[in-house]
Amino acid sequence: MKSSNAQQVDANENLESQTILRHKDREIERLKQENRKLCSEKLNAERLLEDLLASKSWKITKPLRSAAWLWRNLFPPFRFSKTSFLLCSGNNTKVEGSKVTIFGSSPKLKLVAENNIDDCHGWVSFEGEIRAKNSHVLFLLYYRTGDDFSDLERTWLTFVDGHPLNQLAYIPKNIKEFELRPFNVQGSFELKSFKIRHHGSAQFITHLCWKYLWQLFKHPRLFYSNVRKACLILRTGGWAALRIKLFADPITNDYQEWVKRFDTLNDRDKALISEHSKKLTFKPLISVIMPVWNTPEKWLRAAIESVRKQIYTNWELCIADDASTEVHVRKILEEYSKIDSRIKVVFRELNGHISEASNSALHLAEGEYIALLDHDDELTPHALYYIAVELNQFRDAGLIFSDEDKITSYGMRFNPYFKSDWNHLLLLAQNFVCHLTVLKRELVEKVGGFRKYIEGAQDWDLILRCSEHLDEKQIRHIPHVLYHWRVIEGSTAQSTSFKPYVLKAQQKVVSEHLERLGQRASVEILEDIAQLRTRFELPSKLPLVSLIIPTRDQVEFLKRCIKSIQDKSSYLNFEFVIIDNGSEEKETLDYFREVKKAPNVKVVEFDAPFNFSRINNEAVKYASGEILGFLNNDLELISPNWLSEMLSYAVQDEIGAVGARLLYPNNLIQHAGIILGIGGVAGHNHKGQTRENPGYFNRAILPQYFSAVTAACLLMRKKVFEEIKGFDENLSVAFNDVDLCLRIRRAGYKIVYTPYAEFYHHESISRGYEDTTEKLARFDKEIDFMKKRWKDELLNDPFYNPNLTHLSEDFAFAFPPRVNKPWKD
Repeated sequence: MKSSNAQQVDANENLESQTILRHKDREIERLKQENRKLCSEKLNAERLLEDLLASKSWKITKPLRSAAWLWRNLFPPFRFSKTSFLLCSGNNTKVEGSKVTIFGSSPKLKLVAENNIDDCHGWVSFEGEIRAKNSHVLFLLYYRTGDDFSDLERTWLTFVDGHPLNQLAYIPKNIKEFELRPFNVQGSFELKSFKIRHHGSAQFITHLCWKYLWQLFKHPRLFYSNVRKACLILRTGGWAALRIKLFADPITNDYQEWVKRFDTLNDRDKALISEHSKKLTFKPLISVIMPVWNTPEKWLRAAIESVRKQIYTNWELCIADDASTEVHVRKILEEYSKIDSRIKVVFRELNGHISEASNSALHLAEGEYIALLDHDDELTPHALYYIAVELNQFRDAGLIFSDEDKITSYGMRFNPYFKSDWNHLLLLAQNFVCHLTVLKRELVEKVGGFRKYIEGAQDWDLILRCSEHLDEKQIRHIPHVLYHWRVIEGSTAQSTSFKPYVLKAQQKVVSEHLERLGQRASVEILEDIAQLRTRFELPSKLPLVSLIIPTRDQVEFLKRCIKSIQDKSSYLNFEFVIIDNGSEEKETLDYFREVKKAPNVKVVEFDAPFNFSRINNEAVKYASGEILGFLNNDLELISPNWLSEMLSYAVQDEIGAVGARLLYPNNLIQHAGIILGIGGVAGHNHKGQTRENPGYFNRAILPQYFSAVTAACLLMRKKVFEEIKGFDENLSVAFNDVDLCLRIRRAGYKIVYTPYAEFYHHESISRGYEDTTEKLARFDKEIDFMKKRWKDELLNDPFYNPNLTHLSEDFAFAFPPRVNKPWKD
């Protein structure tokens, strides 16, 4: 029998069960009532729907409903969405609400999406507002689609203090994380309401209309010029290249805005320039040489007036009319010669073309220096003032050139060429000196003036012949736009292809220049870009090249590197010096045992902590070649003639090092020469641009001098390496190649970049990314080392113009430029 306690427990359980059943019965009854109510409401709704569908208003509004259906289903690009982000503290940053404080180098901010991050792709606009001490604050927005952030997945954001940001860009799909990196701001600032708004392709089209189509009505010729450029970019670089160009930073790529802020003279500027020019101790007479032939009246008057408006007054204008058939030409020239005694005119009886006409004008000149002006172009009002200032500082200058831009028939300035300082190798490919050119008259007469029968290249020829009699220190570059090159139908300012004879003449003058210098080389025409290519001959005795490759495990990359060089290289007199920095993987060690059986392969063991400089210095001890080639193990050869091309420069006495063109595996540029000052120390020329993109005035695809090249692929003579005592081992990972090149230049040698030696570069395969606390600390230390050793050089790269930015690698305009204005100093 059950005890009384057990009976009590059963009774309680039965009571609890009955209570639960009563609750469930009540819940079932409540649900039945709600169901009956919903059924009743459904019947009422069906009756209302039947009445609505039968009504006249429903039938009348049918077209609107059809349009809405089309909007939803056929035009999804017009749909909008918005993602807001919270700022979170990252590397060397502290976030308190919207206030951000930076307390170290390489600052980073984490962005945490408040809602769906999946909509942050395609055509998006970035929105937000900043309060900072800087008028313009730049950020790098990184977006990660893989395991790590990459320099290939980023975009620039330009904030203007106190103004809302609204910048359009294209972001790929499958974004996992965003990161914001302040670039040119220190201390504290406020960043409010950062959002990414997805627009779709319709917004893209609207943006294009607002940005470009207005030119069709306001500046039609410029609009058609832009259309031609877009077609050229699309044909050579594809949609990716065109997209990069169309959606470049709206601030740093707006030349009209740049001119308005930094290159427009007001009345006070003009007064100060006039006052300063009177105080110059040396006031040379400058003879402006201008050949004329059938110039339209409007442009002839504009050219003459641009000289008469010079703030510096000690000039003369020497004009030679080359037997013009247009009656107005003589009338205008006689008119001006009467009203201004500084204007001299000679009327030739026979047409002799531009060289003979220029010589006729030259015979009129009495000035110590001559300036070259085309008959339809213009000088800026302070052009000759800048020349006089430069001559006061450098009295032995024999050749001076300036920056230039183009000007439309309606007076709008565009397409500025902010040039390198004297760059002889670049001058062999293009006449980058061009306008404005000023030469010592005595020197011009010494070389025989302008040569006949090279019309279209007569200025280039004169510059080359004069340069042969000058030391580089006597050739000066003024980094200011002093010349406006008129764009009219058929002029070389519009396109070299409009004058086909020009390229032949250019080829002739460069070939003859090299002959006079005693250099064995051939000159080819690159018709697709209307430039030249010079191929230097190799010495009769081909030197042995020691290819030094540091490596550690991950042997598949080393195998690919060596195999690609062995299989593709046309130059065969080389050896491999593989220096192993502590490999442990069996596959790697087996490969070493196998590969070193070859007669031209050495494997050197170097078991020590990673230090790129020390590893390469050690490897050089085992190199038998008189030429050293430093290669990363993650390279893959593209161009078979790479070694012949690089070697043709490396063997020249004046050249200290040669670098190649490196591409990421997706055919974007990783290296095309190194520019000092970008990001504080150095950056890569046109990094992230498409392989087909020629770059800023073709500077991504032409051989030229740079201040440095990457040691990921670098050739140099062993003699030079030993002279400068190799790599500096204080720089274990970063900037050791930049430091090496700067010491090479300090020793009197030049650094060459050639685009005709190409590799794919699978960057940081062995080392990985600089993403740990230890690596970031070491990186900051190496930055400080470079800034202390090379402070002045980093701020003044002679092969990069101070009117171009230090904030990115795309030759955008500097806001503000890093130039001096003598009248304000």
